[in-house]
Amino acid sequence: MRFTLHQLAAFVWTARLGTVHAAARHLHLTQPAVSHRIRDLEEELGIQLFERQHQRLVVTELGRNVLVYAERVMSSAQEMARLDLRRTITGLIRIGVDESCATVGMPQILKDLKDCYPALRVDLTVGGGAQLLEKINHHELDVALHTGQSSQPDVTSQFLGLTEHQWVAPVDLMVPAGDAFLPAHALSHRIVSNAPPSTLHASASRWLASEGYAFEDYSACNSLSLMVSLVVSGHAIAVLPASIARPYVLANAVKVLRPKPELPLVPYYFSYLSHHRSETTARILDISQRNLQLAGFFHSSGAASPPAN
Repeated sequence: MRFTLHQLAAFVWTARLGTVHAAARHLHLTQPAVSHRIRDLEEELGIQLFERQHQRLVVTELGRNVLVYAERVMSSAQEMARLDLRRTITGLIRIGVDESCATVGMPQILKDLKDCYPALRVDLTVGGGAQLLEKINHHELDVALHTGQSSQPDVTSQFLGLTEHQWVAPVDLMVPAGDAFLPAHALSHRIVSNAPPSTLHASASRWLASEGYAFEDYSACNSLSLMVSLVVSGHAIAVLPASIARPYVLANAVKVLRPKPELPLVPYYFSYLSHHRSETTARILDISQRNLQLAGFFHSSGAASPPAN
C-alpha cells in the first residue's frame, strides 16, 4: 500500500474543516489539488472516505477508522519535523491577545507551544485590540493576535480570517416575534459595551449610526466575561464576539438577535515585529491559526483576504 503525507493531510484537514475549499485554503493549495489527493488516497485504500450532507463533506464510517490512524501519522510527522527546532527556538516571546482569543483558543495554543518548544518562554498580555496595536507598534510585544492592523513599516500584519459580532440578549427579552432587531429597538434597552476605541464599541456605534443614532447611553465594561454575565442575568444587551457567545447560546442562557442591518464581519490579524526571528513567528502563526480554526473562532465565510475598505 502506497500513500503520501500530502494525501493524508488533504484527508485530515477536509475532515476537520468540512469542505475541500476550507482545506485547500488552510493547506495553501487549489481545490482541485486537494480533491485529487483525496481521490488518490481513496483508490489506494479501496474505500470511500467522504459523503456529502447539506453542503458539507462528512467522513464515512470506514473513513472514521482511517482518520484515527491518519491523524496519528500526521502528528508523528509533525513531531519529527520539529526535532531540529526544539533547541533552536529558545528565549522569550512576548505575545499579546485580545480577550476573545484568550478565552477561546489561547489555552491550547500555549499548550502546543510548550509541547513543541519547551525551551521557549512566553509572556502573555491580554488587552483590547487598540491597546495591543499600540504595544506592538512601540515594540512592547513581539506578536499580537487582534482585530487591528498595524501601519508601522517594521510591523507585519497577516490576515487570519473574519470574526463575527452578534447582538445578544437575555432569553426572556421581549422582541416582536420574527421581526428584525433595529437600532431603534436597541436604544430602548440597557446596553453594556467596551469603551472606545474598542472593536466591539465600534461595531455597535457604526450599526446605530446606520439609522442616524449616536452611541452615547451605555454601561462601559472592560471585561467580556462580565459583559456576558450581565446579559445572562438580564441586566443588559450587548454586542459580543460569536465565539464568546456560542456556548451560552447553546446552553439557552442568552439568545442571538437578528439585527437589521447586519453587523459586518471583522478582520482578524496576526501582527509581529518584522525583524523578529522568522522561524519563531512562522511556527507561532501556524499553531495559532490552526487552533483558532478548530475552535470555531472564525466565521465560515471562506474569505481568504480581508474585505476592501
